[in-house]
Amino acid sequence: MPRFMAPIMPRACFSIDSEAAMPPAISAGRRTALLVALLTFTSSAIGAGNPPGNNLNPTGTDTTRIKSPQGLSSVKQKPSRTPSGLLFDTPYEPLSYKKLNNDWQYRGSLDFGYLFGSGRKSSSKFSDYSDWRNGPLLNYFSLSGWQAREGYFLDAQGGGVGRDDQYYQLSTGQLGTFRINGFFNQTPHTYTDNAVTIFQGVGSENLTLPLGLVPGRNSSEQIRQVLASAYNPDLGINREESRIGFNYTPTLGMKFFADFSHETKEGRRAFGGSFLPPFYAGANSGGMVETIEPIDYVTNEIRSGVSYAGTDLELNLNYTGSFFSNNKGQLTFDNPFTNLPGTNFIVERGRFDLYPDNTFHQVKTDLAYRLPMRGQLTSTLSWSRMYQNDDLLPSTLNSGQTFTGINMDQWNSIASLPRRTADAEITNWLFQLGLQLAPWDPLTLKAKFRYYNEANDTDYTAFNRLTNQYGMILEDGAQGGEVFRPATPQSPFHYRSIPFSQKVMDWFFDADYRLSYKTTAGFGYHFEQHEPSYRERISTDENHLKFHLSNRSLSWTTLRLSYEYSTRDGSDYDSNPYVPFYTGSLPGFRSSLTDGATPLTLADLRKYDLSDRQQHQIKAQANFLLRDDLDLIASANWTNDVYDVRYGLQNARTISANLEGNYQPSSRLNAYAFYSFQKQQSQLSNINDIGISADPYAGGSRFPYAAAWKESVDDINHMIGLGFGYRFDPFDIDIRYSYNWANTDVGYDAASNLAFANPDVRNQAIGNSFPIINFDRHILETNLRWNLRKDISMRFYHRYEHNTVQDWHYDGLTPLIGNHLFLNAIPENYGEHVLGVFVQYRVQ
Repeated sequence: MPRFMAPIMPRACFSIDSEAAMPPAISAGRRTALLVALLTFTSSAIGAGNPPGNNLNPTGTDTTRIKSPQGLSSVKQKPSRTPSGLLFDTPYEPLSYKKLNNDWQYRGSLDFGYLFGSGRKSSSKFSDYSDWRNGPLLNYFSLSGWQAREGYFLDAQGGGVGRDDQYYQLSTGQLGTFRINGFFNQTPHTYTDNAVTIFQGVGSENLTLPLGLVPGRNSSEQIRQVLASAYNPDLGINREESRIGFNYTPTLGMKFFADFSHETKEGRRAFGGSFLPPFYAGANSGGMVETIEPIDYVTNEIRSGVSYAGTDLELNLNYTGSFFSNNKGQLTFDNPFTNLPGTNFIVERGRFDLYPDNTFHQVKTDLAYRLPMRGQLTSTLSWSRMYQNDDLLPSTLNSGQTFTGINMDQWNSIASLPRRTADAEITNWLFQLGLQLAPWDPLTLKAKFRYYNEANDTDYTAFNRLTNQYGMILEDGAQGGEVFRPATPQSPFHYRSIPFSQKVMDWFFDADYRLSYKTTAGFGYHFEQHEPSYRERISTDENHLKFHLSNRSLSWTTLRLSYEYSTRDGSDYDSNPYVPFYTGSLPGFRSSLTDGATPLTLADLRKYDLSDRQQHQIKAQANFLLRDDLDLIASANWTNDVYDVRYGLQNARTISANLEGNYQPSSRLNAYAFYSFQKQQSQLSNINDIGISADPYAGGSRFPYAAAWKESVDDINHMIGLGFGYRFDPFDIDIRYSYNWANTDVGYDAASNLAFANPDVRNQAIGNSFPIINFDRHILETNLRWNLRKDISMRFYHRYEHNTVQDWHYDGLTPLIGNHLFLNAIPENYGEHVLGVFVQYRVQ
């Protein structure tokens, strides 16, 4: 986003340009101290979390303020620039306060009116994260109080009052001593309103079939008849976040803080549900069923800490605690279809265990100590613990005997579980030590060591205490189950949890050297050693070399250029390090194959995060001062990853470029234009598993070359933006336009039909590629303000948004296709206008 797209609206209660904002009763020194304290407060008043605001006011700041006709200075004629040469945005006029009594001054503002549009809702996605409903709207309000003698203050503001995207913020305290701040905001996240479902009880933990259908005993024709009376539930989540914080500064170098946040998410969203793989089900047998997940999350977070800043020493000690609870712990749904044809076994219901309640604790300390030679020693030590002990559910809730002969009455009770709760825990340690020195004026040296240890202390074994067997029921009995039977030929299956852990050590060395007054060159080296547990490699080593150059020799430009080259290799690659967690490691195991155990995967396949890789990265940026009132920014990034593999991710390339121009001939006029481009390409390959053999290698009977395939993905994104702001008394106008379009092209190359898991897929493809996925969105936003008086304005608002999506995945989608039941939530194209008329009032 360009710098002028979102106007900077400071939250400070007064302007640093206005003497009237600071009563003469405060001395100059005290005034400076109060000013610094207030600006520090206002820049971090809301603490951690999402800042207040919505689509009508993204920054959450005072929408009634007017740009200053004097600019940054009433003396300087030319626009001011940042140290890197870019134009500053035009500031707003200083805030004015009215006297309330001998001690207090106050100010306030209102932005209220009426919002109306086309009167229809053509797409739920238009309302995503926004509330554009027609009707009266209090878009923004603020009220601030300032007590000059003791430095007490009060600041309240909010917007979108009573709507689904409302927000509020309240701050109070004494400058330089303490502050209390809090906020509340609400955000609607809309998924779709055109979903279709036959399930009753949407939003609850139990989805049931309507009258006329019997769980597990219905034909496709019966379901088709019920779909005629199906309904459209709105799918979306409403998020509400509240936070209150307290800061206390007893001395100049000491500060204590604490804050508490409470966040809720309520709603429902599309979810999965399956009984049989698509190609194994008969005409009426249940395959894939799209269900609806209930959302009822509560997250409470506590943050507290103390910081000390002395002449040579700075120290921070912080604690963070996060507590998540899910009030919808499971989802049960009736089976609308039947099970395998030719069997008497009926699968009536399916069940999911949803996200568990969990806690997170972190203690972190940071230290910085000043050294000779303009040096500094920094250190960080952090400990954190993630834990969940949710109640476990049996592997099925159904009864009866599966088609494989398993009696589910021995597997559907708590008594069948090896233990009652999850008892899952991950502990993290982080230690970091840094050193910076400038032994010679043009030279700066930096070194840093980082150690990270992630220990997973989770151990679960799928063991039935009633039958004394290892195993589990699959898909609530639809696919039978996997039970270990010693000496009985079978394929190995996963029966123990894998406690993935890791250790990471990093060494960083950097040197910057000033070649001349305006030219700096630098070199950096980074070595990373990664030691994952229970992964295909015992360790990997990464080496990074980086060179960068910055030049300001020309008065009209600043250039920055960097190049980084990195390599990754490691220990020998083991395609199946998970043997101890599969039943093939148990005594008495007997493979169903005569030549060995069933392979886990293709032995020649390499996972991208562990495979050998070379990476090249180039970054370039140039800031051009074309005129006193015009600047241009150009930047480009190129990243190329090449993986030394035959099968797996083989290469990934990203190219991005940005061009932005800003024009500011006077404090009354500014304009901008920008263009952004990004292209991502990747290619991967694999071999389809088609044989009955223990041979894991490419070209064998299980992974023949005839079943090989390749896939390439090409993503291209463009974005154009234009903006214009002009003040011609008594009017000012602001116009912004953005256009974003993207294409995704997926191509493939298959050696034969054996490469396809679903033979029908090839019939849907054109040549050797799927149809291109297209997305484009136009947004035009206009604000015209008529300043009737110094304290009253009229604002006229218009927004037009146009969105189109072409995605072949949704072509021909209907709620019922064969033995698959879909929600049929198809992306909708739309074009919407929103109009608004507002009155703005400012205390003057």
